[in-house]
Amino acid sequence: MDAVLAYPPNNAIFGSSTMSWPWKIGLWVHNGLYDAQGGLGKWIYKTFGTEPVLVSQVSPEMRAKVATNTLHNYGYFHGKVDYNILSLKNPKKAKVAYNVRAGQLYRLDSIAYLNYPAPMDSLIRLHEQDKLLKTGDAFSVVNLSGEQTRIETLLRNNGYYYFNANYTTFRADTIQRKNFVQLQVMPVDNRPAKADHPWYMGRAYISIRNYDGEPLDTQLVRRRYTYYFAGKKMPLRANMWRHAITHRKGEMYRLSDQKMTVEKLGQLGVLSQMDVSYVPRDTTATCDTLDLVVSAVMDKLYDSTFEMNATLKSNQQVGPGISYELAKRNAFRGGEKVSFKIFGSYEWQTGAGANGHNSLLNSYELGTQLAFKFPRFVFPGISRRRVRFPATTQFAFDADWKNRSRFFNMVSMGLSANYHWYKRETAQHDLTLFSLDFDKLNHTTHTFDSIMNANPALYVSMRDQFVPSLSYSFTYQSRSWRTNPWWVQLAFKEAGNITSAIYAAAGQKFNKKNKELFGNPFAQYVKFTAEAHKLFKLTKDINIATRVFGGIIYSYGNSNSAPYVDQFYVGGANSVRAFTVRSLGPGSYRPVNSKYSYMDQTGDVKLEANAELRARLIGDLHGAIFLDAGNVWTLRNDPMRPGSQITTSTIKHIALGTGAGLRYDLNFLVLRFDVGIALHAPYQTAKSGFYNIERFKDGLGLHFAIGYPF
Repeated sequence: MDAVLAYPPNNAIFGSSTMSWPWKIGLWVHNGLYDAQGGLGKWIYKTFGTEPVLVSQVSPEMRAKVATNTLHNYGYFHGKVDYNILSLKNPKKAKVAYNVRAGQLYRLDSIAYLNYPAPMDSLIRLHEQDKLLKTGDAFSVVNLSGEQTRIETLLRNNGYYYFNANYTTFRADTIQRKNFVQLQVMPVDNRPAKADHPWYMGRAYISIRNYDGEPLDTQLVRRRYTYYFAGKKMPLRANMWRHAITHRKGEMYRLSDQKMTVEKLGQLGVLSQMDVSYVPRDTTATCDTLDLVVSAVMDKLYDSTFEMNATLKSNQQVGPGISYELAKRNAFRGGEKVSFKIFGSYEWQTGAGANGHNSLLNSYELGTQLAFKFPRFVFPGISRRRVRFPATTQFAFDADWKNRSRFFNMVSMGLSANYHWYKRETAQHDLTLFSLDFDKLNHTTHTFDSIMNANPALYVSMRDQFVPSLSYSFTYQSRSWRTNPWWVQLAFKEAGNITSAIYAAAGQKFNKKNKELFGNPFAQYVKFTAEAHKLFKLTKDINIATRVFGGIIYSYGNSNSAPYVDQFYVGGANSVRAFTVRSLGPGSYRPVNSKYSYMDQTGDVKLEANAELRARLIGDLHGAIFLDAGNVWTLRNDPMRPGSQITTSTIKHIALGTGAGLRYDLNFLVLRFDVGIALHAPYQTAKSGFYNIERFKDGLGLHFAIGYPF
């Protein structure tokens, strides 16, 4: 009802139809300068004035009729909506009041599928468990429309190309049983004959135009494909079209193959326009063959992107950053994309630094990346013909030079080969088959050395080293139509094991320490993570979002500790929001008060759980109440961080926080402000009991962020 009846007044609060700001400046400007003839007054009127929202513009009579029809569509067959216009003290103002009388809700009783041709009827009965109409459910045109779409998808995935949702109709009887609907589902009588039999795939005709519109003067016939293009050389190689088009000659037409074909053609990234259609081979009544017709326009070859940003940090560091990327599409006529990117940034300290004075240019970063992206699997032994699902391959080289004032100067380089694919929209696979990263500290300061000396594990994670690794992640997203959708991701990463296996094959022990790669030690560890989200929709505007996360890193052989960037931490805007980033753990460890102590607070094991009650407050403004819990631990005993090792007795050291927040949801952007309140710290404080926060203000965390936390 709110979607039909709501209409925001002048100066509505976040789009609310019932509340507005008391200062209607735009309306005051409009009323005061409506007759302005020119000059400053006319400019102010056009710039700041706001037209009044009139009752005639709201059209309450029309809205009441639409709302009544909406009630009927959702099973309230005797529902009715009336309206009244309420006069206010100001004769120029009025309110609209709607009176909604829903009446009794009608539910579905018996549901029968009738009069479908025998092959169709067999398919519908075979997939009866998937039907959206169920006895006892409320009558709803949304579900009726969904059932029409389900039948269309089912039949079109089994060859019935010309059958669409409009060819399914319903007959409802509300007489036989009070407040119940006996429903019959059946095909319309006037559907065309071609909708009643399955179709099979024939030839493919592909027209490829350049972006400058050259006439198509060349025809090439290869097997079941006929190509039309300009010039002597086809802009996109023929095997790329055969790989992207999932249909095969003689096979039954399937809607899933059509969607996959469109998706794979779009994934090539070289087409600015594309049209895919299906045409009967001839006009005879016995024809059951569809020819595929593709009309495509090639995109321009080059893309360039220039970006600028500015950074202001709480540690008084401020500075700009820039990046430039040049990319060439269809580099080798196979849909490949070659891109080269350079970026840089620098920061200076606006206040006094650790040495008592500031520096004009004390931190900077320069980097570059060269990437080759292919719209297919690129690996020996994998045939394009066997891979009938979307897949991409990317090979990349990157280099980065960082200077962090008063800490270190580091060079990082990396090589990687990444594969991404999916057979269904709900399941995604990412495999980094090869990754080799190298970090080298060119220079360190006394301050940085003192931090490393105080924490040997941190030193091991940041020393000069190679990190040869392999990683894989699987992501599952439930169907969007589910009432309570869920999401899960499982990830695995290993580093150094293949290299150690090569050493073992050469006669050295697999777990031998201090093995080197190109004269530098290399990391050796395995990492597992699992994360799950679930959304429980209580009402249209109220839901509960939940998340659980678990992860573990085990370093062995050549390493006692994983690289710093791979270790776990908690706290911050997207974690336990009552605590700042890296201010918890590991375990019950609490570092001495130091501005560098956060560097110690990472671990090998992480457990975290979050729950958030979300509700719409006014218009596009939403509120939330949340509860967060989590911590990190080390797997090994660390004398420098007592209480950090995970055991049956220390796993109870969990941080707990609650809080509330506001979200301004613009659909394309969510602005978020959260206030976290600590309830329990995992370390010992001067205060005993479960609520052990010494001072209330010490347990407050304020977070501005973009997007939801999970």
